[in-house]
Amino acid sequence: MAGRKKRDARVELREAVAEGYRRLAFGPVGDAVRLMLAEEGEALDWGALDLFNLAEVRRGKGVMELKFVDRLEALDRLARFCREEDRGGEDAFYQALSQGARTFYQGRTGEDKGGGDGGL
Repeated sequence: MAGRKKRDARVELREAVAEGYRRLAFGPVGDAVRLMLAEEGEALDWGALDLFNLAEVRRGKGVMELKFVDRLEALDRLARFCREEDRGGEDAFYQALSQGARTFYQGRTGEDKGGGDGGL
């Protein structure tokens, strides 16, 4: 039963991550523009603004600068995330982690321990 709950939590997390990447890549920017064009002191309904893909806001005398999340980077990460899911998801992550540890270990000792697991 605990294994099923853990798996369900992982599935929910993966879905939330994928949805976050989708929002970053395809989300609207209209509310950020509305924020930029608002006059100082104008009342805005902050709770209704969708500023999810806004990375930074700077405001000076008569100037406002908005920086958005890089949509191409979000698309790239979403694509990698989907490919990882197709390859087995978690297993691919742990395989990459293991390979990185083997490479690090071999680099530290200056020799290849051989045998597929790098002595780990």
